[in-house]
Amino acid sequence: MIRVRDIMTRDVVAFAPETPLVEAIETLAERHISGAPVMRGDAIVGILTSSDILEFVAANPTALAEFGDEANLPDTRWSALSGHLVSEAMSGGPPSTIPPDAPVQAAAAMMREAGIHRVFVVDREEVVGVVTSLDVTRALADRRVGNRTYVFPNQ
Repeated sequence: MIRVRDIMTRDVVAFAPETPLVEAIETLAERHISGAPVMRGDAIVGILTSSDILEFVAANPTALAEFGDEANLPDTRWSALSGHLVSEAMSGGPPSTIPPDAPVQAAAAMMREAGIHRVFVVDREEVVGVVTSLDVTRALADRRVGNRTYVFPNQ
């Protein structure tokens, strides 16, 4: 049986609540990821996702007005979000976590039931990885996850 530790990403990008939102957006874009935990010390206090960022911008239309006309857009592309912090846009509450020795099917079930795309892997209260819906899909595509039935002819 394949375990979460076998497919998780070990290099977890994380942000502090005080991280400038622009810096977090740039990091997510550079790393080609759609979300990351928000940590205070060793504790996960929330998560910042691309959906959170879009909701934040949509809920703050005055921030969009700060962009000005299109002629000034390249020089002021981040002015609307400067001064805002990750803590303003993140989703709070207890994150979904799973131990590294859990079966991949358990992580997939957690994501399906909660309608989320990632589960943080925690070992002895330390974040050691993240499993995303893409990680599970890759494992399925590589035929690493699933039940196998072996049939032997009667002799």
